[in-house]
Amino acid sequence: MKTGPKVIIIVGAVCVVAVGAFIGLRPLFAQRDGIHYVTRPVGRSDISATVSETGTVNPVNTVTVGSEVSGTIRTLGVDFNSRVRKGQIMATLDPTTYQAAVDSAQASLRLAEANLNSAQVNVGKMKALSDMANLTVQRDEPLLKQGLINQNQMDTDNTAAVTANQDYLAAQAAVHVAEAQVGVAQAQLAEAKYNLSKTVIESPMDGIVMARNVSVGQTVAASLQTPTLFSLATNLTDMQVDTSVDEADAGSVRQAAAARFTVTAYSNEEFSGTVQQVRVSPIVTQNVVTYDAVVRVHDTSGRLLPGMTAQVTIDVGKRANVLSVPIAAVLYRPLQASSGGGAFGFGAGVTQTSGGAPAGQTVAGAPGSQVTVWVLSSGSPTPRQVVIGLTDGKNIEITSGDLHEGDLVILAQRRGSAGRNGPSAGASVTAGAAGGGAGGARGAGSAAGAGNAQRAGSAPGANPPGQGQ
Repeated sequence: MKTGPKVIIIVGAVCVVAVGAFIGLRPLFAQRDGIHYVTRPVGRSDISATVSETGTVNPVNTVTVGSEVSGTIRTLGVDFNSRVRKGQIMATLDPTTYQAAVDSAQASLRLAEANLNSAQVNVGKMKALSDMANLTVQRDEPLLKQGLINQNQMDTDNTAAVTANQDYLAAQAAVHVAEAQVGVAQAQLAEAKYNLSKTVIESPMDGIVMARNVSVGQTVAASLQTPTLFSLATNLTDMQVDTSVDEADAGSVRQAAAARFTVTAYSNEEFSGTVQQVRVSPIVTQNVVTYDAVVRVHDTSGRLLPGMTAQVTIDVGKRANVLSVPIAAVLYRPLQASSGGGAFGFGAGVTQTSGGAPAGQTVAGAPGSQVTVWVLSSGSPTPRQVVIGLTDGKNIEITSGDLHEGDLVILAQRRGSAGRNGPSAGASVTAGAAGGGAGGARGAGSAAGAGNAQRAGSAPGANPPGQGQ
């Protein structure tokens, strides 16, 4: 039986497709039991450590102007954004009732003064009567001895003298009472005049009006608390940024440290400032502790407005030409490949288990923490104990430990094998499952979340996969 040309062509095409599929899928069926490491040699670099937070722009000094008395706003002398001088009239209240209180207090004072004059005159009168009664007694004594008057007359004159003396003392007391009444009337007049003066609202300082909370005709009630009429800021050239610093960074931020920040309104311009203080009073929000760091800034242009949101970067330290490694090297932990697989090698070398850090060692932490890095030595990872310092988010300083310039530190590893020139299908590079535990540690740990799962070549400047085996 003769085979037709079309059948031969079809059979040939099927063979070609089968061979191509086998060649293309062969890497998937290959035994993937090799581990390839991504390394970088230990070198030296300049490290500038910073703390980045969000803050709010505020005036250095803000004063609220209120009213100590109640009344109706009669006039307004300023408005929003008005610049005022100390003592300038900002508003007035209707003074009618307070002027009436002053007039009444003045009348009461005049009445008290008149009563005082009357009491003083009465004292003089009582003094004269007392003196006359005493003189009569003195005259009666020799007459009684001579028998010219009887004893009854003498007793009557003595009683009159005692009564006159008592009346004199009462008149003196009345003078003291009248003097006290005058003092009360004077105090009431002073209070009435003070209240009347408070119907004129004056600026307590030179500044700018940030807020006006009243209008003409509005009633101001100051019975329970002082109502706020205006909010004043000293000026808009001397400002401060109040930023909340996480407790992990509070120990690194120092007074007089240089700071930089940007605001959304001028996103292309960076403002410079200085940390004035880190306030020791903690702010606890949902069990998160922060501290208020005040960054003082002087902007002569006055572009910074109260309430603007600032992205603040505070310098906490600089190191020049120090031994350093990428943060990924601190987060890396070796993984072990498991052998076995299904039909045609599917699943071989895919399942891995994490090899944790040595007992008692942290993955990453604040400057001064002791951590473990892994060095590729004779084709296998070797742990080295080091002490870390500052970090700039990319590299971390090595202050001491068994690590030297030129050593190949491991940044990540690739599981599976499809040749030395490239990663196999489905292979991944990991910086170690232990890296996830470093997310809570600031400093070196700030990059922990980024180092948990990376693709081959994701480490900047790393050697190609498989290099350094």
